[in-house]
Amino acid sequence: MLVVLIRSILLYIAVLIAMRLMGKGEIAEMNCFDLVITLLIAEVAAVPMENNDIPILKGIAAIVGLVLMQTLVSFISLKSKTFHRILSGGSTVIIDNGTILYKALKRERINIEELMEQLRVQGYFNLKDIQYAILESDGSLSVVPTTNYNTTPSKKYVHLPIPLIVDGIVSEKGLKSADKDFCWLEGILKSHHIDKPEHVLVCILDEYDKIFIQPKQI
Repeated sequence: MLVVLIRSILLYIAVLIAMRLMGKGEIAEMNCFDLVITLLIAEVAAVPMENNDIPILKGIAAIVGLVLMQTLVSFISLKSKTFHRILSGGSTVIIDNGTILYKALKRERINIEELMEQLRVQGYFNLKDIQYAILESDGSLSVVPTTNYNTTPSKKYVHLPIPLIVDGIVSEKGLKSADKDFCWLEGILKSHHIDKPEHVLVCILDEYDKIFIQPKQI
């Protein structure tokens, strides 16, 4: 029991030092390579911790090797923009000048619900308030609001924005929450020269009971 305790403490210290050597930037902005290295370090540390037959020095040596590999790759990434782009990828604009770039969303495997959720987390509840949204290489979302966006909540809000159509699918729950029916929605689509809900990327009844609608990109 004492041996297991001592091995666990030593491996914990080794992993702690390894993560510290990786640098604060690597932990705060973790790309795919950093995530793989972190998972491997955790796995390598777990094996000698669980199996007393494996010398602890082998586990520590493996951790040191992974840290050296990560340091080398990070150094090359700093010196070569091409290597950095291959390793980490680049940022992707997913909302450009108020327009959702559907092809960019598909390429990044993000659906409309996930996009709206990330915007709400940052305090943006209405798509019409977004000028630009950029998906960074670490997976975070950078948002630039429109110039007339008011950061002070208005007391005149009728309700939170209600999604009525998302990626061509009509939300029955949304219509019910808005106290509207499908005939009303069809009329809205026709007024925007849209034949079918399938041709709509997103349709939202905003907080002022106004419609925000964007057709799918052809």
